[in-house]
Order: sequence, then C-alpha cells, then structure tokens
Amino acid sequence: MDELRAVARFTHDCAQPALALFSKDCPDDPRPAAALEAARLFADGAARSALQRTTATAAHRAGKEAPTEAARHAALAAGDAAASAYLHPLAKATQLRHILGAAAQAARAGELAYDNDPVVAEYLLDAARKRVTPTVADVLSRYPRAPGGRARVSVLLQKLDSLLRDPPPAPRVVDDPGPFFHGTKAEVQPGDLLTPGWRSNYGARHIANHIYITASENGAPLAAVLAQGDGPGHVYRVEPLGRIEDDPNVTDKRFPGNPTRSYRTTEPLRVLEEIHGWEPPPAELVERIRSRTGELSALGIEAMD
Repeated sequence: MDELRAVARFTHDCAQPALALFSKDCPDDPRPAAALEAARLFADGAARSALQRTTATAAHRAGKEAPTEAARHAALAAGDAAASAYLHPLAKATQLRHILGAAAQAARAGELAYDNDPVVAEYLLDAARKRVTPTVADVLSRYPRAPGGRARVSVLLQKLDSLLRDPPPAPRVVDDPGPFFHGTKAEVQPGDLLTPGWRSNYGARHIANHIYITASENGAPLAAVLAQGDGPGHVYRVEPLGRIEDDPNVTDKRFPGNPTRSYRTTEPLRVLEEIHGWEPPPAELVERIRSRTGELSALGIEAMD
C-alpha cells in the first residue's frame, strides 16, 4: 500500500499543473479537480476507496465532453492520477498507464495548449522524470516496457518510460574552436575565473551545476539582457579551462544538432576581455521569450532553468 501511495503521489504531481488548462476552458466543471483531490487524499494516507474509482471515471467522462483537445487530455491526466491507486501487481504493459499515463496525458495537454509545441511536452516529461522517487522507479521496473504506438500519447508514454529506465546518453564532447562568449549582469575583470556552484541568474535561480557559454554572436547578448539583476548586461570573451559539452536544455529539445553553438561546462571559464559595442537582441524577441516563459511557469516549467 505504501508503494501505491508513492505512485499516486507521483501521478497527482504530474497531472496537477495541467488542471489549469482544463479550468480555462471548463471553469464550471469540478470533476478533474475532484479526481486529483482523491489521488492526493490517498497519497497522504487515506484509505483506498470507491472515491478514487468514481472520481477517475467522472474525470475521464469530463475529458470526453471537453470542448478542446488540451482540456480533454488535462482531464484524462487527472482521471489517470486517481485511477493509479488501483495499479494491479500483475506485470502487464497495460498497467503502465496507471504509473505513466497521467504524465503523458499532461504533456499532451501542455503541447496542445501552446501551439502544439512538442518542446513543451519535452519539458513536462523531464519534470516528471525529476519527480520520480526510488520507490516509484522500483515499482516501474517490475513491469514490461511500454509498447510502441502511433498515437501521440503512446509516443509520449513510451518516451517517459525510456527516460526513467535508460541511462542518459553520454554528452557529446565538443571540438568547437570558438571564440566563446558569456553574457551576464555581473561585472568581472580579465583574468577572473567564472565557476559553477552559484545561484543561476535565470528562472527560479537554482544552484547551477554548470556554467554556460556560446560561440554564437547572438547568444551572449541575449543571455546578458535576459539575466536577472540590476544594471546593464555585459558580454565577455572567455576561455574554457576544461571540457565543454552541448547544452542539453537547448540541443535535446529546441535545436537538435546545436546550431546555436550553446555549451556548458563544470570547469572554470577564464575571462579574457569585455566586449563593448555589442548589439542587443530585438526588444520584441526579449518580450516574446519573457512572455512565453511566464506562461510556461503556470505548468510548472521553469524553461529558463
């Protein structure tokens, strides 16, 4: 039962951000919210009861009646979260929906809500990956892998299954000759070393395990303008003192192949000089990025992280 509660907590947390997409189109329909509440109650220790079954069925019915595809999948995510309390121990692939279905449905709802943008789904699946506890991972390991399928939700479920079971690919070692640049609000001097391990100047300002550079003429000015903090942005030419690798937040999602020449490293960068007279990015581009990242934060996506 403790394992089932852990699964219900995971599915609830994956489905919760998508509820706003349903409420936007169906503000007077309480059924998906009730399903999520039933999942939460069970995860918090309440007895498993007919509440999870009946609210799951009602949320799935709300999905069928929803006026938009985004709302439909958001409701199905909530229904799958409540139904996860009834995950069966029989190791059949059909049971994977009880573990991964809520996250896959929420990812589908998210991408549909934002111009059918598959990168939004990628971010939501990555957020689901980060929510998985050792208990949930152990439960998942007892079931067969997700079968292939052409339907988009099946594809997303299979992708999440792979994210949770397979080791991440080894980072590609970069041999870009540079020159390399770093954009920031911080004032530093030639000879200074920039290191990871400090709070990021972007997004939720988590501790950054990497430091980022680009060989693109446009990348560092954009980073300088978007960075949080007071004062003007600065662009510096820098020298990496160790191995650099592709920035997966960019290359694995938005720009496969890394045409933006965006990289990261866990080792220091030496500041060589400050670049003066750089051209700031177009104001409409900056506003569009800030607006979109603000919208995505409602789904629990800190895209700038």
